[in-house]
Amino acid sequence: MSAVALMSSEWAQAYRDLWNATPETRDGGKELSMVIEWRVQGEAGHVSQIEIKQGEAVYGGAPIPDRKPDFVLTATSAVWRRVAAGEISAANAIMTRKIKFVGPVKVAMSHMPVLSTGLRLVGEVDGLVWED
Repeated sequence: MSAVALMSSEWAQAYRDLWNATPETRDGGKELSMVIEWRVQGEAGHVSQIEIKQGEAVYGGAPIPDRKPDFVLTATSAVWRRVAAGEISAANAIMTRKIKFVGPVKVAMSHMPVLSTGLRLVGEVDGLVWED
């Protein structure tokens, strides 16, 4: 398995597959249709998008020009690692601005179990190399 950089296009493709293989996200997110843009703060090129349609991740890769994401999540590699490891909860990371969150907070909070599971999947991509 080759090395995969956090939030790279390769990461997003593998993350899409993980999302779809995880019942808590795929089945739990059946009411969700959104585009999420993931960013590593201070790391140019560490940006990707995931598109969810009725719970299914249908796209994972580089940001598509002119496609405005519904949610933008930005954090340092160290914070992403702590969230992925379950050291801090997704809700706590967002509320304390460890993860900079742009998007409809009410929608995110009403789907926090799915989104929390989704955030923990960040670190489960095979070959992921943490850069902190």
